[in-house]
Amino acid sequence: MSLKEQLKEEISAERRKMKEMSFRDKLWYIWEYYKLHIGAVILAIVLLNIVATSVYNTTIHPGLYCIIINSQSAQEMDMSILEEDFHDLMGFGKKQPVYAESMFITHGDAATEYSYASMAKLSALVASKDLDVFMADQENTDHYASMDGLADLKQLLPQDMLSVLESRLGFSPDSAGQPVAVSLDISRTAFADAMHLSENACNLSIISNSTHTDTAIALIRYIFDL
Repeated sequence: MSLKEQLKEEISAERRKMKEMSFRDKLWYIWEYYKLHIGAVILAIVLLNIVATSVYNTTIHPGLYCIIINSQSAQEMDMSILEEDFHDLMGFGKKQPVYAESMFITHGDAATEYSYASMAKLSALVASKDLDVFMADQENTDHYASMDGLADLKQLLPQDMLSVLESRLGFSPDSAGQPVAVSLDISRTAFADAMHLSENACNLSIISNSTHTDTAIALIRYIFDL
């Protein structure tokens, strides 16, 4: 008997055997005799999915990444103002998303495990130069300014914007203890109201190593309708 005929005979025998079994017995038989094959197929599918996702992610280049810290509004924040409205205004495509997320960070004796996890994530985003903008309370604005993590807006913003927004500039000490204009008060703007952003978290800052400063400045123009 040739190999081809032998294989046909084995397949036919398997079919006959399966036909005589109950549904439950078929399931047991398939799992018992083919679990290694099934496992290999599942593993291959998972690996292919991981590879495909990794390849796809390399084609995504965020247009802006924004984090909101310690907003305490009674209403849930509406991130679509950033992720959709501002995204579309900038003419970004599907592979240029605008990311916006919120977190709560407390320092000192009030720090929680969640705070430490949030700080670790924020530090990783800054280290990888992914984070561009954050809107925070005064404590966190001062904290990151003291580490020279926030851009000097007097140096960064165009003169036409400074002339309009100077009264909204917020100053915090840098690592040398010198006051630097690191934030803008965006409270009582249509943008903050639409986002349901609480007033205590309305200090907008640009991260000092942001690679999207032009887009961050465009966001400020959008917020103040400049």
